[in-house]
Amino acid sequence: MLDLINEHRLLVAAGLDVAFRAALAVRVIARRTPVSDSLAWLAVLLFVPVVSEVLYILIGENRLGGRRAARLERMHREVEKRVHTLAQFRASCPVEANRPFNRVALLLERVSLFPALGGTHLELIGEADVFLGRLLADIEGATSHVHLLYYIWDPDSKGKQVADSLLRAAARGVECRVLVDSVGSGALVASEMWASMQRGGVHAVEALPVGALRALFSRIDLRNHRKIAVIDGRIAYVGSHNITEENFRKRSGSSAGPWIDASVRVRGPAVAPVQATFLSDWLLDSEERMPDPGAYCRGFEHAAGTSTVHVVPSGPGPRPDAIHHAFLAVLYASQRELLMTTPYFVPDEATKGAIINAAMRGVRTTLFVPRAGDSALVSAAGRSHYEDLLEAGVRIYEHTRGLLHSKIGVVDGSLTVIGSANFDMRSFWLNQEVTLFVDDEAFASEAKRLHDAYRVDSRPLDLASWHARPFAARFYDNCAQLLGPLL
Repeated sequence: MLDLINEHRLLVAAGLDVAFRAALAVRVIARRTPVSDSLAWLAVLLFVPVVSEVLYILIGENRLGGRRAARLERMHREVEKRVHTLAQFRASCPVEANRPFNRVALLLERVSLFPALGGTHLELIGEADVFLGRLLADIEGATSHVHLLYYIWDPDSKGKQVADSLLRAAARGVECRVLVDSVGSGALVASEMWASMQRGGVHAVEALPVGALRALFSRIDLRNHRKIAVIDGRIAYVGSHNITEENFRKRSGSSAGPWIDASVRVRGPAVAPVQATFLSDWLLDSEERMPDPGAYCRGFEHAAGTSTVHVVPSGPGPRPDAIHHAFLAVLYASQRELLMTTPYFVPDEATKGAIINAAMRGVRTTLFVPRAGDSALVSAAGRSHYEDLLEAGVRIYEHTRGLLHSKIGVVDGSLTVIGSANFDMRSFWLNQEVTLFVDDEAFASEAKRLHDAYRVDSRPLDLASWHARPFAARFYDNCAQLLGPLL
């Protein structure tokens, strides 16, 4: 009798599982998502009972939560208001007419709301010690405010240097605001360093906090991946550097060496949209009530620089595909040379097709990736695309000294793309990112020299050798590719 009851319960449970997975499959098909995403989820729902349902509830949809989504919409309207104040700066620092990428700039303005701003001075920083030294010096010289937003801020010796500098700034009356991702900087939030900053007058807040209850109402793997610093509204930093010792030593448990990053120190009109990006995120996650957030976007210096800069924030919200549109536009606009560096290369089919298209049009296309990444699955998913790229004529270099973590590209020796976004679907549609598009030959020359340095420590992949890889290696990479939209 008990056996019959247990068998009946198992049948009921199995039936409910099938029904629930079928309902989720219908939802996947009904939603407007890329076909690759839909097929990946349908495959998981078909072959993985129970676990697939939990996974879909947790990470299947880009849910920010009702209250957070409403605040995000309000922040979006605030950003729109600030854009109008930037028009005067565009008039005083006009963009040169007949530039090759002016048509791309029209798209960038549509997807970001921010205009292209000329007259900006940029300093490209490719060494971790230089980045940290410049940032600390600027914090020490701050007189009004310091705004920091970082995905990873570790409570180690480098993190302590920045925290101590902030405490000194707060002690002399400087407004200090720190926003860190709840997952990427979880160790800092749980540390005494975090508490000491709060006690010392630093306004420290975690972005997109996670928890079991929150997971029921919002997707917990939507992360704030931006790396932003703004000092006194006059100086800004954007790029891939985090605040961590990982930039200076070999990562624990990894075969990769120190992280190798690239960031930009910004002075001039383009500081304003970087500041606006920080403020939008700050007001989204903090409880602070700012009577006039736009006041922090004024008063920056006109740096009389030579660069025209377009700041493009992206992430869940009114335009979740902003960076994807921007990258596609740049790839298809390339005519002569395309240099790309990314630590995580998991493109969607449209982006992969644009890269192949460029190479087959005769554009000298080169991709730099780390040989030893910090995620075996992501690295395998990336390798699954190499054969198609190599066959199209793309040159692929695997960097062998350290974890190449820069996110930087150069197009036709004129346009430089640099920021926090990777060449993967997570950066395209899930994470909050910020990317600078810089129209300036002199700056592009600096970025090309940085790529030349990467090339010295890299080895090129050969198509014949790649074809000769063992079947097991190719099969593993292709299996990982199936999970690309979920990585």
